[in-house]
Amino acid sequence: MTAASESVAFLARSEPLDYGRRLSRLRWRRRFPGRPAVELAPAASAETAFAGADRWIVIADDTALPAPGPDVPAAPGRVLVAEPRSPASGPVLHTLRELEGAASAPGWKQPAADGTAPAFVFRPSDFPPFAGEKVEDYLSRVASSRTPRVPAPGFGALVFEDSPGGDRADVTRLFPANARRLLDVGCGTGLAAAALGRLRPGLAATGIERDPRTAALARERLSDVREGDAATVLLSLAAAGERFDALLFADVLEHFDDPVRILGLARGVASGDATLVASVPNVGHLSLVRDLLLGRFDPLPAGLADSGHLRWFTRASLSEALEEAGWTDVTVHSTPGAAAPDAEEFLRAAEEWAGADRESLTTYQWIAVARPALP
Repeated sequence: MTAASESVAFLARSEPLDYGRRLSRLRWRRRFPGRPAVELAPAASAETAFAGADRWIVIADDTALPAPGPDVPAAPGRVLVAEPRSPASGPVLHTLRELEGAASAPGWKQPAADGTAPAFVFRPSDFPPFAGEKVEDYLSRVASSRTPRVPAPGFGALVFEDSPGGDRADVTRLFPANARRLLDVGCGTGLAAAALGRLRPGLAATGIERDPRTAALARERLSDVREGDAATVLLSLAAAGERFDALLFADVLEHFDDPVRILGLARGVASGDATLVASVPNVGHLSLVRDLLLGRFDPLPAGLADSGHLRWFTRASLSEALEEAGWTDVTVHSTPGAAAPDAEEFLRAAEEWAGADRESLTTYQWIAVARPALP
């Protein structure tokens, strides 16, 4: 079997590819060099689509990243599936360089919960398409348990599962006990606001969420969810005279092009005694700093190097953004999160650098608390 008879395939998407997916697809193409990459239309004829190569490497999840490893051998009559591996399983890893180094670490594998595989390899001659079968249906059949599936040694994929956000007690506990109206900007599925509401039955929570599918899930937990762009919704709330005494920005400021503007608009819906709580990832974390020293910065689907991050924060820049937006009495707390692998050696070396901030190097997130400045 020669590389010329193999193709790497991605499923075409109805929406434009974002930055993260583009980088992920590039990494899969580099994982299997010399194979032409094609994009398959889900509704196209499977017989026609898969006639172009003898063997196919199908990337079913283009948010996953390929783990480094050897080439995938031929396996007549079988579907070779990539073993899904989670960066969140121990030890927790924060950057692509760390992930690459631990790709073969014992205990760093997990079965796919729904039986699907993030990537798989097969020969259409072993599993011929049915007459009239569409590409999407054909791939679903080939990747299912109805076919003889086996893992290929060294064939793995790093799967970044969507996180619902959790109850975020680390941030919601910072609101005063007498808070009565909460505005959760970027509420996700509403877990944090709903959890706080259960602890404080008198609290009324309003969520703002841009993604329609996520907003629909939030409505199952919150009575008031405003769907749309945060700036537009904040302006609408201000025009309607809405005021809130608790404002939450849990891991959302880094996704705004102009977080200072958003914080300023939030000031416009804050009551005089309001409390704002905001959490952001720390760009000064040891894992990122160490990678930069090695000339690396690789966007990932989630975490400290999330490809969706537009802005980056240190303790000082978070405080400055709040001050510029009209907030005062700013305090910033440090949360360590999971330690970077092999941290102590780097931390000892950093102590030789005058003024090195050990706390910043070991901080995963900064959490700020502020109140509105007087007019």
